Amino acid sequence: PKTSMASPEARRATAQSASWDPDAGRALSALERKYLRELRRAPRRGELLNESVANLKSVLQARGWARTDISGIEKEELALRVLPYLDPTNAVVDDEPFPLASNCMIQFVLRAIFLAVVLVSTHRAVGLPGYLNATLFGTEVLALTARNLRIRRQKREKMRKLL
Repeated sequence: PKTSMASPEARRATAQSASWDPDAGRALSALERKYLRELRRAPRRGELLNESVANLKSVLQARGWARTDISGIEKEELALRVLPYLDPTNAVVDDEPFPLASNCMIQFVLRAIFLAVVLVSTHRAVGLPGYLNATLFGTEVLALTARNLRIRRQKREKMRKLL
């Protein structure tokens, strides 16, 4: 029986296609293949700290960083710089994407309801009249909103510095 042997070029093309990212137009590094293709999830910071420095640097070099820009950087700093590239939604960098220190919409809604109930109960226990209760509640909501906007601005600056 005649068996067809694949040519070396075909074998190389098959091996390359497993690590080739058509969206980016480049080959994926070992870490990108591991998390984006095999595990299909973003790595945690601790997981990146367990990786080798060479693997972390290869991700940054694949994304256009010069070797001189990443030489002499500590492993913790490398992990922080690699993290946004392996997590497209930046969920790992942005631990609390929602207000009230919430990391999902359901948690945010539950915390908001709990906070509203506690504030209204406290205002009533103190004996505040209805209009003053509403005014104080609105002031507290505005203060929390201002705080959340400040935190978002800080996170945006942090991401700008990382990238």
